Amino acid sequence: MSEPDDPRLRPAPPWRRTSRFPKRADLVAEEMKRWIMAESLQPSDRLPQEQELAATFGISRWTVREALKSLEVQGLITISPGPQGGARIADVTQQNAIQLLANYFYFKPLRVAHLYDLRRAMEPMLAAEVIDHLGDAHLAALEASVAVTRAPARDEEERRAQRAAELEFHNILADACPNLLLGFVCRFINNLMLDWVVLNRTYVEAHEAFRDNNVHYHDDLLAAFRARDRSEVIRIMTEHMADAAHHTVGAKVALAGKFL
Repeated sequence: MSEPDDPRLRPAPPWRRTSRFPKRADLVAEEMKRWIMAESLQPSDRLPQEQELAATFGISRWTVREALKSLEVQGLITISPGPQGGARIADVTQQNAIQLLANYFYFKPLRVAHLYDLRRAMEPMLAAEVIDHLGDAHLAALEASVAVTRAPARDEEERRAQRAAELEFHNILADACPNLLLGFVCRFINNLMLDWVVLNRTYVEAHEAFRDNNVHYHDDLLAAFRARDRSEVIRIMTEHMADAAHHTVGAKVALAGKFL
């Protein structure tokens, strides 16, 4: 015999469920970030002691500790113990930021086709942005990355190393980009591509034809960069991304939550 239907035990409809309010410490952490920017604090600068922060924000020292812990988890500050310790502004590295962002996609069905949708739009833009910012050191680094890929690979490990060098060609451009956001996004996409190469044996086995084409496009890009020929750089990079998409998207492999 079933129990009587008690309306008090029924789950509340979605529109009547209350949302989770942020913890006070999380709100304080956000306020601290705004305060850090307003004070123009830089990496390695020391934050005031807990007692002073509590007075500044009108909160308890316990809430200060929780807020600082939140900022530490986000990688924005470091906290060291002892009389000479305390909280300091951290230098958020590009690689740490990329890894944190990649975590969002850890269990998402992100596909290589999605990455190339962006690469086809952004890599020609990147190439045009950097053409006046590539010095001799950049050009030498680009040439060195191409040199790694010229000879046929002798084994799977060499093929993966060559693919990493091909992506490094584009990372060198990203690092030279005066538009920091554009450079960061392009490097982030390349990082996801590299993770895919590490995981995807199908691609590695079919790499040689793609390698030949990449050497050709990278050589042509180098020549156009040296000539400061913006229209040619955009044309070559556009063709390069279309060809790369043709070789890689055909593998139909999902980036299913394996970021290394």
